[in-house]
Amino acid sequence: MPDRTLHIGIVTDEVSRTLTEALALATSWGIDRFELREGGAQRFPGFTQGEIAAVEAEVRRGAKVTAVSPGIFKGAADNQAEVRRELDEVLPRSIERAVRFECPRIIIFGFGRYEDEPEGNRLHVLRAFEEAAEQAAAAGMVVAIENEPDFWIDQPEASAALLDEIGHPHLQLNWDPANLHWGGTRPTYDHFQAVLPHLANLHVKDYYPDRPEAPWLPVGEGVTPWDEILSWVVRETDLPHVTIETHCEPLAASSRRSLSTVQRLLDEAGAHPQPAS
Repeated sequence: MPDRTLHIGIVTDEVSRTLTEALALATSWGIDRFELREGGAQRFPGFTQGEIAAVEAEVRRGAKVTAVSPGIFKGAADNQAEVRRELDEVLPRSIERAVRFECPRIIIFGFGRYEDEPEGNRLHVLRAFEEAAEQAAAAGMVVAIENEPDFWIDQPEASAALLDEIGHPHLQLNWDPANLHWGGTRPTYDHFQAVLPHLANLHVKDYYPDRPEAPWLPVGEGVTPWDEILSWVVRETDLPHVTIETHCEPLAASSRRSLSTVQRLLDEAGAHPQPAS
């Protein structure tokens, strides 16, 4: 049975839409690992000076920023004007601010796929991923691509094959098993094995298909097999943390319920989750 510590982090805007409140609440629960996405007015890197100062104060107190998510590469790969703006403006600003927070990774997305997409888009995708990885590598960081249904990064085997083809050590995966489930595929051990060589970060939320307009519940209350997935993570990875991405209202109460369940599941899998129950 594994015997190791595994930290639990959280996406701040899944606790509160006000960053300072999110940091304070999560800290009161014992959490000191934070993924940054939305500020009060803009998505990262468009945080206010006050929000930047609040994050820096947490880092000085010993908290860690595990990832930042500027939301790039959500459109189509053949929208080259937008891709260039994201690569030339948004990503460099994100990296610059992430370095200030001593953050090791940038989460990006995998470009939406659409019917009758030109074959040339595949080359656009490969080039954009490689350029993003080069920028991250220059700053000593990694880019972690999050899987989404009907994106170029979606099904585990195909996603792993695409990253193998590019072969850049600073290009990895932010695996979200509930996103896979949302797209119609229940996560299995074979899927986990496919992503494992590229796994840099794990999002933990729960899919609930009976409410398609808002198909998410606190962890343990939906149908995504988190007891299985977290046991695989504990046994077969060296991830230092997992990240709760609540995705359902009310944010604070749902996040707290998710935290309790993730703590219990990690403990049952043989990890010593931090914060402790």
